[in-house]
Amino acid sequence: MSTVSVAQPIAGRRGVAWNKVLGQTAVYIVVIVVVFIMLVPIIWLGITSIRPPIEITSVRLNLLPKNPSLTNYFTVFERYNMAQYLRTTTFVSLAVVATNLILGVPAAYSMARYQFLGNTVMYGSIIFFRMIPPIAAIVPLFILFEQVRLLGSFSGLIIAHTAFKLPVTIWLLRNFFLDVPRELDDSARVDGASTMRVMLQIALPLIQPGLAATAVLAFLWTCNDLLVTLVLSTRTETEMLPLGLTKFVLEYGVDWGSMTAAGMIMFIPTLLFVFFAQRYLIKGLTLGGVKD
Repeated sequence: MSTVSVAQPIAGRRGVAWNKVLGQTAVYIVVIVVVFIMLVPIIWLGITSIRPPIEITSVRLNLLPKNPSLTNYFTVFERYNMAQYLRTTTFVSLAVVATNLILGVPAAYSMARYQFLGNTVMYGSIIFFRMIPPIAAIVPLFILFEQVRLLGSFSGLIIAHTAFKLPVTIWLLRNFFLDVPRELDDSARVDGASTMRVMLQIALPLIQPGLAATAVLAFLWTCNDLLVTLVLSTRTETEMLPLGLTKFVLEYGVDWGSMTAAGMIMFIPTLLFVFFAQRYLIKGLTLGGVKD
C-alpha cells in the first residue's frame, strides 16, 4: 500500500512536467513558424538582390542564384543616386522624431496631469485628426505650402511629417505619463521643484520605454511614407527612399535587380535606429527593477 501511495504523486508530477514541456514546445514551434513566414519576403528580397539580371528574367526558378554578385548594389549607387536618398531619408526621419518628442512630451504631460476647460474635447480632437486619411489633407497642404513657399523644402517635409505623426505621439506618451504615480510629482513640488523640472527630471526618465517606442514608430512611419514625399518633394534634393524606389519602374520594364537591392539598402537606417533605440528601451524597462 505504501508503494502505491508514493508512486501516484510521482506519476502525477511527471504528467504535469510533460504537459508543461509539450505546451512550451508547441508555443516555440508556432513562434518559429510565424517568424519564418514574416522573414520569407525579406529573405527572398535579399536573394533576388544578388542575382544577375539574366537569372531574374529567366523562366526557370532557382531558389539560390548560380552566379551571385553585388552588381545590383553598385548600379543602385551609380545610376540611381541612392546615397542622396539615404541621406535625405535619415535626416528628415531624425528631424521628425526630434520635433515629435519636443512637441509631444509637454502636450502629453499636460493632458495626463492637468484638468482644464476643454481637456476632453482637445484629446478627442487629436484622436479624430489621426483618423483622417492623409490623402484627404495632402492637397490642401500642398496649396498651403505653395503659398508660404515651403514646397520642395526640407522644412516643409519635416512640418508635414510631424503634423501627421504628432497625434499618435501625444496619445502614446499620455498613456505612459498616466502610469507614473502622481505622488512623485507632489513630492518633488514639496521640495520646491517647478513643473518643468518635475516633467524633465521626475516623469520623463520613468517613461523611457515609451519615448523609445514612440521614437521608433515615428522613424518607421516617416521612412515608409510615400504620399508626403511624393506630393511635397518638388526637387530632387528632397526626395526620400520611398519615392526613390519608384525610379526603378522604367519605360520598357522594371529594373528588378536594382529595385530589390535598393529595398535591402532601405533597411539600413531603420535597423540602425531601432538598434540604438532598443538599448534605451531595455534600459528604461530595467530602470525601476532595483529598489534601495
